[in-house]
Amino acid sequence: MPRRPGPSAAVLVGMLAAAVGTGAATARAADPMVGAPVVGQCHDMGPDELAAAAYDEAPVDCSTTHTATTIAVAQLPDGLDLGSGRLERFALETCFAAQRAALGTTARGVRLTAYDIGWFAPTAEQQAAGARWVRCDLVLGDARELRPLPTDVRIGKGRADASVARCLAGRAARVTTCAQPHTFRATSALRVDVTRYPARKARDRIGADRCRKAVSTLSYRFGWPAKAAWRAGDRTLVCYSRTTS
Repeated sequence: MPRRPGPSAAVLVGMLAAAVGTGAATARAADPMVGAPVVGQCHDMGPDELAAAAYDEAPVDCSTTHTATTIAVAQLPDGLDLGSGRLERFALETCFAAQRAALGTTARGVRLTAYDIGWFAPTAEQQAAGARWVRCDLVLGDARELRPLPTDVRIGKGRADASVARCLAGRAARVTTCAQPHTFRATSALRVDVTRYPARKARDRIGADRCRKAVSTLSYRFGWPAKAAWRAGDRTLVCYSRTTS
């Protein structure tokens, strides 16, 4: 599931955009990319920082242990403001494309890994200076426990190594890498070609029907993308087979 600011963070961005008011146009003309990070920079962030609306810590040396790397920075198109309800979709569409490129795989290939993305807006000070951009960072693991990123994140078209492959652990079925203790492993990623995001009962029915034929064990699980991710183009149903690890 993609990471994104919670309700309080969204309110902060919206209030800030309103507070900047008419002065924003002048600031934007000066430098809409003020404060933007550089693609390829590495960061050592934790779960709380990943969940924040903005992240402005200094990068770390990519040869040292790090949990995130910036894979895209995109200026907002004309007509889209940081307080807009359309911001999340723009950010996720940007980040999903960057994630596929960084990993060197397809959307379904991505979902068979434990890689995820975090997206951030500029800080209050950067917005006041005219910043109009979003950044995408690649992370690995569950939102509650980020794993160190490997030096080379590309996985290509083959089966992902256990160190980055997607597995589920514990009763809460939290996402982890398959190198960690787990009970289910993602073994199939299927595209669902329906226009509207299915209701809960429909998701359960479709997931059971399609994954029953796509797993290798009698006991299995399935997972859908969040509604926001669906609207941004992620139409992938993930099927998990039971493991003994």
